[in-house]
Amino acid sequence: MPRMIPRLLLVLCLAGNVLLVVALMRRGAPPTSSSSPDSDPVTKLFHSQKNIPAAAPSTAAAADTFVVTNGADFSWAQFTASDFARYIKQLRAIGTPEPQVREIVMGAIDAIYRPRRAALMSPPKKRDDSKFWVRSNPWRSQSQRSQEQRDQMRALRKEEAELVKSLFGADVYDRMAQESGNDTGVDWMERQYGFIPKELREQVQDIESRMNDETQQVYADAQENNDWQYQQVDLRKIEKKYRAELAKILTPEQLQEWDLRHSQNANDLKNNLSAFDPKEDEFRAIFKYKQTMDEVNPPRDPDADPVKLTAEERKANAEKQKAADAELASLIGTNRVAEYKLEQDYGYRSLIEGGVAKESVFKLDDMKKVAQDAANKIKRDKTLSPDQRNEALAAIRNETQSGINDLLGDKFGKKYLNQNGWWLNNIAPKPQPAPTQ
Repeated sequence: MPRMIPRLLLVLCLAGNVLLVVALMRRGAPPTSSSSPDSDPVTKLFHSQKNIPAAAPSTAAAADTFVVTNGADFSWAQFTASDFARYIKQLRAIGTPEPQVREIVMGAIDAIYRPRRAALMSPPKKRDDSKFWVRSNPWRSQSQRSQEQRDQMRALRKEEAELVKSLFGADVYDRMAQESGNDTGVDWMERQYGFIPKELREQVQDIESRMNDETQQVYADAQENNDWQYQQVDLRKIEKKYRAELAKILTPEQLQEWDLRHSQNANDLKNNLSAFDPKEDEFRAIFKYKQTMDEVNPPRDPDADPVKLTAEERKANAEKQKAADAELASLIGTNRVAEYKLEQDYGYRSLIEGGVAKESVFKLDDMKKVAQDAANKIKRDKTLSPDQRNEALAAIRNETQSGINDLLGDKFGKKYLNQNGWWLNNIAPKPQPAPTQ
């Protein structure tokens, strides 16, 4: 029971604050005899708790005072920024802790903007619950929203955030995170945007917001139409467009830092380097290498004719790739280059992420190369009959498969062979079980 007392006191205090909010909500004319501080129950409760004489405010202070006159027609939407400023001033004047001041006022602001945001949300498509086997589309609501609605939603969120900042300071969200003991968001923002001058950060984030809207629409369209062949090309086009906007306000060095954190290449690398676990200098080196590889082999547009390079262009690309390979090796070392390239194979990466030692995965890759080289020699041997060739290839397959199971163990061996052992089928078809009698 003693433990319940502090909690009960907290509830009572919060209830008192809520009543106080109601008392402060309305700004009206000086109180009349029918609506005086003495006759209003909320005001009387407030004064009795604070032991303050229930006198009417002076004329000089009336401009900064909210008084309940008639709450029946009250709406938070009637409040302006100056109204909120006076509201905050009164809450602070009576000793309301700053976190509670923010909670009350930001809750009131949310009450204004929430219905406006809801009005811009397209109603979700009614689901036929009788079809339990039909998967819902998580991108559908995004695809149903028009570009105009997305622009309005973005403007509305910005307007709301600017109102909060105008009342509590530009760093209000950072302070709230620190006060709550959860300052990871602050650190994250600094890592993501610390290289950009503060006066440019809102512009950069606005450009990113518009880019993300278009990006989400690409995902929604691909999901809706079950057509993914255009996705990567469309995403690159969107990034190129907005990157050009960023280039107008950022220096080349700042733009490169943005690329390292927010570009499609950077996101792809973060997904594909989990097993590699790069240090910062390695990530930067590999990012630069990947940029060069995209220049040598750009993503193909399904609607465009295949690009036919001249002999000179092919030679130039080969030299560019050779130089990039040499630079990457000089920056991170030949062993790490080998590991990086090995782990670009999803089958190998999934094994490492599943707990298989990297040394075993390297041995698996060596097995694969030895088996493929041996199979190619047999396929080129003109002295063998078709039956002899097939028998030799089957022996290579069986021996390699057995070696993989011994190396990885039964669990990971079966998983790898089932999901990523297609190359063994290129050596020799998988033996079919004998028909049952």
